[in-house]
Amino acid sequence: MKLNGIFARLIVMNFILLIFLSIFMSVIFMKIQKLNRLMERVTLVEIPVIERTDRLSGLILRQIEFREKYLISMDTDFLRQYEQFGGSFRAVLKELDAIISSGSKKEALDRLKSAYAAFSSEESTYMLGGGQEEQMPSVNGVSSALEHLRGIAAQKREKGLRTSGKLVEQVRTEAFVFIVTGGVFIVFLAFLNTKSIAAPIRKLSENTRKVTDGYYPEIVSGGGPAEVRQLSEDFGVMVHRLKESDELRTEFIGNVSHELRTPLTSIREASAMLKEGYFQDDRESSLRLLNIIETESNRMINSVNNILEITRLDLAQDTYEIVKTDINSIAASSVEKTAPIAARRGISVFNGIERQTNVFADAEKLALVFDNLLGNALKYSGDGSQVEISVIHSGGFVTVCVADSGVGVDEAELSLIFERYRLGSNRSSEYKGSGLGLAICRKIIEKHGGTIWAESKKGCGSRFCFTLRA
Repeated sequence: MKLNGIFARLIVMNFILLIFLSIFMSVIFMKIQKLNRLMERVTLVEIPVIERTDRLSGLILRQIEFREKYLISMDTDFLRQYEQFGGSFRAVLKELDAIISSGSKKEALDRLKSAYAAFSSEESTYMLGGGQEEQMPSVNGVSSALEHLRGIAAQKREKGLRTSGKLVEQVRTEAFVFIVTGGVFIVFLAFLNTKSIAAPIRKLSENTRKVTDGYYPEIVSGGGPAEVRQLSEDFGVMVHRLKESDELRTEFIGNVSHELRTPLTSIREASAMLKEGYFQDDRESSLRLLNIIETESNRMINSVNNILEITRLDLAQDTYEIVKTDINSIAASSVEKTAPIAARRGISVFNGIERQTNVFADAEKLALVFDNLLGNALKYSGDGSQVEISVIHSGGFVTVCVADSGVGVDEAELSLIFERYRLGSNRSSEYKGSGLGLAICRKIIEKHGGTIWAESKKGCGSRFCFTLRA
């Protein structure tokens, strides 16, 4: 995965959004926790304290009521009710003691306990004295302590509820702000990411339209993710190849036009001279004209055949019958076919391939390779020179080489001569071609799973080699 690719950008964008969401959720979580603590305190402490202080106020009044009833009637049922209300008061105090642990409420509770203890002591004395008026205990201390405790609890409840309301409002506001900010942030990130992808793609689209109109622009990478930059680079290579192919095709049309026009002109002139009776009594001159017609006709046929062959190879119309084949016999047949050319120029051709050197190949297609390579070797070799065909065995492959001692090829052109329509600078006015022979050889050898290359220095001859599976 490329760190500057589309996938990586999406990961980074999602990671940023995740961080943004995490921060928001953390803030909201802390606020909600605080809200829960406040509501828990209000629900489990303040409200129970208020409720129990209200109960204590009622209990203390009921206790006094039954005390007076008992003192008036001396009925033990009233005494028992009096004692039950006193017990209930103390039980509720214990409940408050369990609820309240610290703070101002704890101090208020201790004050209530002290006030009730004093009241209970006075109450005992009062009951033992038979209810004398001057000894009647006052409940004001207990009531005051209860009011004080209840006031603290009520105040804290109200404060907690107000704080809870503010927290709820804050959570609501922050959620709204997050949704709006998050939406804007997402749109902004999407805009940046899309812009970095869309801009170079739009540029590629514009360049594509230019190419369809026949104009080949210079493609410069417009940035963006790695995949888009790679697409731009590949498109640039494609445009360069199309431009080069167009230039080669134009050059080829010019070459083929010349290749066909020149022999046609020669044929027309030679046939016209024969038709008009020139050299009618000069057999040698007539034969020379006929040789011109034959040579130029063969030259035209060869050019047309090459064009048809490369077209057929491009369209993949040919089927290859890859079988065990003796390349010695194919090479020997090619040497035999070119023997008249070699003999006329005094060039000796040596076939160094041993008999029964077998490879897996299509014999007909391989013969075309030998014909082209051997024909080129004879074409560019000097009179009286030598052409040699050799073979090297290496593992599961054989390497076949055709070497000559001719004019050679410039080193700068070695990587180009196998491209179609390429005519090397070593061509002469005597030997011309369409620039398709070596391109045909390369296609055939590559179809066999082999490779083909050239080794040469200008003025020092050439060596063309190709590999085949043994």
